[in-house]
Amino acid sequence: MNLDFNIQSFIQPVLYILNKAGKPLDTHKISKILYFADREHLAKYGTSITDDSYIAMKYGPVPSTIYDIIKAVLGSSEIIPEEVVNNYFEKFSEKEINALAGYDEDEFSQSEIECLDNSLKKYLNRSFSFLTNESHDLAWDNAYYTMDVLKIAKAGGADRNMLNYIKEHNELANAKFY
Repeated sequence: MNLDFNIQSFIQPVLYILNKAGKPLDTHKISKILYFADREHLAKYGTSITDDSYIAMKYGPVPSTIYDIIKAVLGSSEIIPEEVVNNYFEKFSEKEINALAGYDEDEFSQSEIECLDNSLKKYLNRSFSFLTNESHDLAWDNAYYTMDVLKIAKAGGADRNMLNYIKEHNELANAKFY
């Protein structure tokens, strides 16, 4: 199967979280740890760690492609075949996955590691309801389905200069040159 994106850029943050946690985690916990890490990184540095699109779901933000990867590990993805992720993850229970491989440190900048570690430290041992409530922030409240990256950064405390930087960066990334 030829996937139109670099799947490693989505697999590596999940491997990082699972390896650092040292235990299997469920979709909700992985999604929220990544969301809070991405939110902090957007607010401080103007870029996302995962480059994934967050979807506003009932229990908070979910990274779209990473959600499909986790569903593939759990055997329920219609988008990503299991064989794409079998070397990296295993199904541990009906809702939890475990890492089969280490993460590649070269895939991360120091600022990304800082924000991932901050999120792990702050949220790894928090309850489902705490993570749900904490992630129902400004960006989630104002989302219809796909969450706006500027609102995620604002919810993370980004100042006006950082918001302008992110807006310009996204406009350049999405520009079409003829």
